[in-house]
Amino acid sequence: MCTNQSRVYASFQDSQSTPAGLGSVSINNNANAVDTDPSTASTLSVNNLLGASSITQYLEFSTDGSHNGKRLLPATTPVIVKLSIPSSFLAVAATIEVGTFTGLNTAIKVATRTSLYSASTVGLLNGAGAIEIALTPTQAYNGVYIKFSAPIVSVGASAEIYGAYILEDNPLDIECDKGIDVLTGVNGAGLLNATASVSNPYAAIDADPGFATFATINTGLQAVNEAYLTAIFARQGQPLDSIKVVYDGGGGLSLFSGFTIQPYLGDAIAGGAFNNGNVTVKQVPNTTKFEVSFPVSTVFDRVKISWGGLLAIGTELHIYNVTKVIPKPIPLINGQQLYSANVCSGHATTLSIQNLQDCTSYKWYADKAATTPLFTGSTYNLGILPVGDYVYYVESRRNNCISSISERVKVTIKVNPLPTVSVTNAVSCSGSAVSLSVDNPIAGIAYNWYDAATGGNLKYSGSTYITPVLNTNTIYYVEAINQLTGCVSANRAALAIQVKPIAVVGSTTGINKICIGSVSTLSNLNTGGRWSSANPLVATVNANTGEVTSLAAGSTIIRYTIPDGPAICSNFTDFNLTVASPPNLTLGPVPEICSGFTSSSLSYTNPVNSPETYSVSWSTAGFTSINNQALPLGNIPFAVPFDAATGIHSGILTIKNVDGCSTQLNFTIKINPKPPAPHVLVPITSQY
Repeated sequence: MCTNQSRVYASFQDSQSTPAGLGSVSINNNANAVDTDPSTASTLSVNNLLGASSITQYLEFSTDGSHNGKRLLPATTPVIVKLSIPSSFLAVAATIEVGTFTGLNTAIKVATRTSLYSASTVGLLNGAGAIEIALTPTQAYNGVYIKFSAPIVSVGASAEIYGAYILEDNPLDIECDKGIDVLTGVNGAGLLNATASVSNPYAAIDADPGFATFATINTGLQAVNEAYLTAIFARQGQPLDSIKVVYDGGGGLSLFSGFTIQPYLGDAIAGGAFNNGNVTVKQVPNTTKFEVSFPVSTVFDRVKISWGGLLAIGTELHIYNVTKVIPKPIPLINGQQLYSANVCSGHATTLSIQNLQDCTSYKWYADKAATTPLFTGSTYNLGILPVGDYVYYVESRRNNCISSISERVKVTIKVNPLPTVSVTNAVSCSGSAVSLSVDNPIAGIAYNWYDAATGGNLKYSGSTYITPVLNTNTIYYVEAINQLTGCVSANRAALAIQVKPIAVVGSTTGINKICIGSVSTLSNLNTGGRWSSANPLVATVNANTGEVTSLAAGSTIIRYTIPDGPAICSNFTDFNLTVASPPNLTLGPVPEICSGFTSSSLSYTNPVNSPETYSVSWSTAGFTSINNQALPLGNIPFAVPFDAATGIHSGILTIKNVDGCSTQLNFTIKINPKPPAPHVLVPITSQY
């Protein structure tokens, strides 16, 4: 319930006495039961010797404190009666009856009564002290009555009546966290001889800031008893509100020392009692006092402090202050529990509260002392803040309460700039990996490469990325991340890779083995290329025509290259060329023959480069040429016409080797004339 409810006390009283036998009854301080002070009470007394006597006090709700101003309260309007029984009179076994009435006749002291509660004092209290009895009448009523009865023999039986009240909505703000009433008493066995006590109980809720006043709980000398003090708050606490008790004495906060703090909602336990796990204890500076506080998990309206047991015999506990405390807000920055955070430029920032409570407002301020909030609400949308440092303070404030305000909690926001990233587009050739780089990478900035402008797959982290082999145009996207602030670049930079196809180059055609000094032309069906020689000392090539000139024996590569173009990548084909050396030999002396001879030969020595065949051609008609004959060893035979003229005749000897290289050697032969036949004179001797 967020609406305040205040106590409205019965303000008119009357009483009815019924003495019996030699007994007497009395009521003292009647008006104390209908004032607005919960610490004052009327006293109903019965003294019986021979007869059962009773006394009844009527507490009527009135608009003006008179019987004429009586109110008729609707049925089901809850009413609470506070009363107390001294422990010294529990043995009397007196009876308390509580109910509602209408039609009180003040002249004859009678009314139409409906009994709603009746019990002996022992059964009623299970102890001695003040209690509240809550009733929910099922009929309309003007007020409540309390009838105190004692048995035939009872001397000095009494009860104290503090008053009766209902709760009604109050539009005004109130002090919600302070106590408005106290119940005290003694629990346990042996109450008739109990020596435990509570003195000056209302000092526990006077909110004295200097802690000069205190209530005292004295355990007395019986281990089976405990004294209690219950502080009732002006308004129910919300779940997570804390109870705070300032105390001293009693040997500390040991859970085994007999010190118990238990929240209640009415007479029902609300949440767990304090324990070592949930309690916060701190010493009040420069004093011997301690402050204990712990959060309550559910709604509560009072707290019972009990002190007693074996370890507490003969000791006192001083209670200086009992209040409830609204918790400090726990801030969330963009949904995370943080008190300070780095936020990236361009991103909206939202402040909110983790420990939200009902009936509570949250106010956000620019500084700790500001009186005018920047915003009121549990979710503060800051929007997109410029780069810079920002400080906010937030407090919890219980609705319709005067001073139920938490400490302000500081929230710090640092808005950091976004890193930037730039890249340069690349050109590559099909079938190749590409090395991509960030332009001017910065230390402390991480770079992530993706295959999409948003989302997509992370391909690599680093300033340089080597792609897989690419065959089509491809775009990669890179983002920058500040490793200190976590801020990410506003957009991923796109790096487009133009993947050009490889130029088509066919095979080079031509002669792959030529001889020194020869010229050959190579060709390729794919035009637009240029020719080059890997070893121009062996052979040169015309870059445009492909004409090869051999210079020395050896091997070289003749390359045909189609250069890079706007839409293609360079490609080449190689042609292996061998330049062979020509054969040679050394001819012997010029052969000479006599006219009429029909054959001769050329002698030779020192054949080089493996001459294998020979051919002979003549400049003189009539001589027979020789074509591609196997080269004999040492002498090369040839035919001579029988009628060849005497003199010098010239010829050409052509020799070839296995590489097809040839060498021409000029040679001559000399044909000498025949010498004349000799004339012989033979003497003839005849016998005749």
